[in-house]
Amino acid sequence: MPDSVKILVVDDSAYMRVILRDMLESEEGLTVVDTAKDGIEALEKVERLRPDIVLLDIQMPRMDGLTTLQMIMKNRPTRVVMLSAMDKLDGQLPLRALSQGAVDFIPKPSGTISIDIINYKARIANHLRTIARAKLEALKMESITARLLTSGSEKTPDVRAKTKAIVLAASTGGPRALETVFSILPKNLPASMFIVQHLPIEFSTLFAKRLDSVQGPSVRLAVDGVFVENDTTYLAPGGTHLILEPKERKGVMMKLDDGPPVQFVRPSANILFETAARCYGQKLLGIVLTGMGSDGAKGAEVIKRYGGRVIVQNEESSVIFGMANAVMRAGAADEVLPLDDIPRRMIDFIEE
Repeated sequence: MPDSVKILVVDDSAYMRVILRDMLESEEGLTVVDTAKDGIEALEKVERLRPDIVLLDIQMPRMDGLTTLQMIMKNRPTRVVMLSAMDKLDGQLPLRALSQGAVDFIPKPSGTISIDIINYKARIANHLRTIARAKLEALKMESITARLLTSGSEKTPDVRAKTKAIVLAASTGGPRALETVFSILPKNLPASMFIVQHLPIEFSTLFAKRLDSVQGPSVRLAVDGVFVENDTTYLAPGGTHLILEPKERKGVMMKLDDGPPVQFVRPSANILFETAARCYGQKLLGIVLTGMGSDGAKGAEVIKRYGGRVIVQNEESSVIFGMANAVMRAGAADEVLPLDDIPRRMIDFIEE
């Protein structure tokens, strides 16, 4: 990572450009090299200035953020963080941006935007410092779906394996990675799966629907007090922890808990992994994908202690090699695999 992270701020509001410039430049290690009022101006400045990060508004005149993102990733791949006001936002737009190569999405708070942003500027600054380490090769990696689908990945696992479960955790870069994984998996995968993806609470339902629209397994938002069904994937809602509880003769029940964040995140992969390990034991596979931080490392150790297995995404295919690296450092990873190899190993696990 460079000594000072160079940032290009793109927003159609002159007031917001000033606020963002002042906010970011007051933080050590961040430099705003310039600003742009729309996508057309941004493209020229990305080519000329070559910033480390582009902070890009979604909704702008002349050329909107999604179109600008597509052009940047095609012509000059750069780490792009999408930014937009929640009160103006079509919730599908940031999810589309993440699937098209954006590293992350930071929603602008509604209301008095300048005051709200300044109040949490340190958090955004730390976030951008980490994003500056995101791997460009992983961001511009083309979809491998077609290649894998023609190489036998559509094979249906043995339907006798009805009691196995898979837990997945991801953060930065996760939406795109999960879409890739689910586009490769067969629809009738005979296992229950549970996902913790760190996303703002407003996007949980939309992301569950987006994953469900992929050709792979059925995906729905986890609901408190509901028993787990086989062949179904459950996404932990933003802002709540997903807990799994064994119920004698009835199976496994999902509980949603709004307790305090664990390691600054809620939902917590650690909580999901630990409670899943107690329910499934040796029949549990834990998967930790791209993402910043260390969520999932302690949970992976618990999975191992109960006899389960753990796979992590390798550094080369990760946008941010943080969570997976933490699992490796804890000695809890059985395998370290490229993203495109993980779906096959999931199928192998179910078939065993």
